[in-house]
Amino acid sequence: MLSISFIIPCYNGERFIFSNIKKFTKEIKNFKINYEIIIINDGSTDKTSAKLDKLQKIYKKIKFLHFKKNYGKSFSIRKGLDLCKFKHIILLDADLPYFSYINQIVFELKKGTDLVIVDRNHPLSSLINKPLSRYQFFRKNIGILISKIIFYILNLHLGAIDTQAGLKGFKKTKQFNKNKFISKKFFLDIELIYLFKKMNKKISSIPVKYKIEENSTINLISIQNIQIIFDFIKVLVYLKFK
Repeated sequence: MLSISFIIPCYNGERFIFSNIKKFTKEIKNFKINYEIIIINDGSTDKTSAKLDKLQKIYKKIKFLHFKKNYGKSFSIRKGLDLCKFKHIILLDADLPYFSYINQIVFELKKGTDLVIVDRNHPLSSLINKPLSRYQFFRKNIGILISKIIFYILNLHLGAIDTQAGLKGFKKTKQFNKNKFISKKFFLDIELIYLFKKMNKKISSIPVKYKIEENSTINLISIQNIQIIFDFIKVLVYLKFK
């Protein structure tokens, strides 16, 4: 029987974390696997901690890790990887944006796929909300362009495969355990794809139906976004010259 560690980073998930974890654990029972769930509270400033404390009293298969300050999604996942006890890993966002595709990730891992991701850039993927506004059109195509730039710089020959969608699964190997990851914010995904490609492992992608949010809350000159851009550049430089 396959054993899987599910790693779920969470930041300010007070509104949905309790109901989503109940929904998720109910779904897992249909997969016929051994599992553990690791939830990392990445310095939430709302009542996420209280919701997780309530969950901890109900579910004994869940491990909880609380940070006093926000370090970043990638940093949280790295700490989750240190805690997990199984070699098969599934990473998912706490708001479960691709919930209906989790069973496909599990199926691919059972088949022996080394890395499987949901891929919004897959030719068979489709947008639910059409027609697109100017902002949505820009966001969709800038994501594809960034993926192409990443793989061109790193010479990975993967086209425009989606690096940032919030659901992927993989199998830890001896080479994996020896690897050093450096991203703290949002770019551990790039490091994972780079690693599995360089190890000549089997990578597959799953087409999805997805939405693009109507509005952006991004402030391009905020300190947080400067840190994100710096993290992105640091990861690309590190992988290019490692």
